[in-house]
Amino acid sequence: MMNTALTQSAILIFLIVLGYVLKRVGLFRQEDSKVLSNIMLYVTLPAVLINAFRSFTLDVHLFSFVLLGLLANVILLVVGWKVGARETPLVHAMYMVCLAGYNIGSFSIPFVQNLFPHRMMEVVLFDIGNSIINCGVSYSFARMQMVPGSRFRPWPMVKTLFSTYPFNLYIGLLVLSLLHVSFPEPVYQLADTVAAANPVVVMLMLGIMFEVRLGPAERHQVLGIVISRVLTEAIMAALLIWLLPFPLEQRLIAALLVCAPISGMATVFCGKLQCDPSVYGTATSLTIPISIAVMLGLSLV
Repeated sequence: MMNTALTQSAILIFLIVLGYVLKRVGLFRQEDSKVLSNIMLYVTLPAVLINAFRSFTLDVHLFSFVLLGLLANVILLVVGWKVGARETPLVHAMYMVCLAGYNIGSFSIPFVQNLFPHRMMEVVLFDIGNSIINCGVSYSFARMQMVPGSRFRPWPMVKTLFSTYPFNLYIGLLVLSLLHVSFPEPVYQLADTVAAANPVVVMLMLGIMFEVRLGPAERHQVLGIVISRVLTEAIMAALLIWLLPFPLEQRLIAALLVCAPISGMATVFCGKLQCDPSVYGTATSLTIPISIAVMLGLSLV
C-alpha cells in the first residue's frame, strides 16, 4: 500500500512540475490553464462523477460528509472573519473569501481517484457541503464587511449556487442514483476511459497555474491568509483522525479533504470585490504545494 501511494503521489507531483516547467520554457502560457480547466470541468470531471455514482448506495453514514463539508467551511469562514478583523474592510473581505472554500473538483478528486478510487463518494458528498458555502455564502458575508449596515440576502446566494455547474451536476447525479436510474453500459465504458485522463489534465493545469508574485507590501496579507488557513486545517485534520467514529480510511479521506487548497471560486469572488490579485493569486498558489505535502503524508499512514 505504501509503495503504491508513493508511486501514485510521485506521478501526480511530476505532472504538476511538468506543467510548470513547460510554462517556463514557453510551450504553455498562463492563459492556457483555462483551456485545461474547461476540459476538466465539462469533459473529464463528469466522467469521474458518473463512475462514482454508478455504485452509489443510500447510506446515511456517507451523508455525514455533506455536513462535514459545511462545518469545515463555516469554521474557516469564522476564522477569516476574526483574523482579518483588524485589516481594512476590503482586506477583511478577502480573508473571509480566501479562507472559506476548498478546491475539491480540480485537486482532491484526482488525488483520491488515484490513491483511494473506491472512496470517491465521500469526496463528492463533501464537495456538495463545500459548494454551499464556497459558491455564495462566503462571498455574501464578505461583501457585508465592505458595506456597513448591509443585510444578508439569501436569494442572490441561492441563485449563485444553482448557477454553478459542478453543484448542479452533483445534485443531478445524486437524484438519479436515489431514483435508481442508471445509464446504458456503453456510457459507463466511455466514462471510464475519459475519467482516466482527469488526473493528467488537472495536474498539468495546476502546474501551469502556479505562480508566486510577492511585493513587500502584500507579504503580510499573504502570510496572514496562508498561515491562518493551514493552522486551522491542521487542527481540523488532527481532530477528524482522532475523534471521527469512522474506519481509518474514511478518517484519512476526511482529513485529506479539509486540507485541500484555496478554491478556484475564491479568485472569482475576490475579483468581484476588487481585491489585490497579487495577494489572492499568490495565496492560492502557495496552498497547492502545502496541500500536496499533507496529502502525501496522509496517504502513507
